[in-house]
Amino acid sequence: MAWWEALILGIVQGASEFLPISSSGHLLLLEKLGIGSESLPFNIAVHIGTLVAVLIAMRKRIWQLMRRPFQKLTGLILLATLPTVLIALVFKFAAPALLDGKLLGFGFVLTACLLFAGEKLKIAKSTLLTPKISVLTGVLQGIAVLPGVSRSGATVSAMTLSGVDRNEAADFSFLLSVPIIVGSALLEGFDIFRGGATLDIGWLPMLVGVVAAFLSGLVAIAFFLKLIKNHTLLPFAVYTLLLGIAVTLLPLFGVKI
Repeated sequence: MAWWEALILGIVQGASEFLPISSSGHLLLLEKLGIGSESLPFNIAVHIGTLVAVLIAMRKRIWQLMRRPFQKLTGLILLATLPTVLIALVFKFAAPALLDGKLLGFGFVLTACLLFAGEKLKIAKSTLLTPKISVLTGVLQGIAVLPGVSRSGATVSAMTLSGVDRNEAADFSFLLSVPIIVGSALLEGFDIFRGGATLDIGWLPMLVGVVAAFLSGLVAIAFFLKLIKNHTLLPFAVYTLLLGIAVTLLPLFGVKI
């Protein structure tokens, strides 16, 4: 992998991890278009970059959780994480074919539908985050393991649909990303350990990818938290809808997805 490819992939990973447009979908699409190549070590590296970004951006909330770990918010994060892990493991070991990109266009369209529903529909009036809503959020986050389905878009939409305040939904989504990013990196590390990948990527692309993912992640988190206070997420819905349609039509022009 060339350093410039690592730069592009790192920027895309960091930005799309926290913006509601799907990091896995964009990285897979770039790979299909010939930018970069599949590399578990590189994936772990950029995950570390985005992890450090969210730890810094959410440091005050995370420090509060560390000081008082036995509180309601901690329990809600655990409740949401459990169904996510179960669903992700089912996809990985029971239906891995669904993760190879054949449903990429569908994934982007599903993200658009979730974002639209979160903006325009409300199942309940304003309410606080509850265990039931946390489980629902975790289920949708698990579905977001499908390439093209945005984790942040799915989680925020699940909460806003249920009447949770947009700012609280965004904060919880980013806090929820911490165990998920750590879990993804550990799972990919296990694949390397059991011989599923080779350490053939150079140190320069690895370093460039980590730094790019970290910096773009910081910018994306700050932008999203500011955006969601006073603005709609519908532009992201339009973007992912059009992207989903384009990805679906690409094979007609000889581009294999």
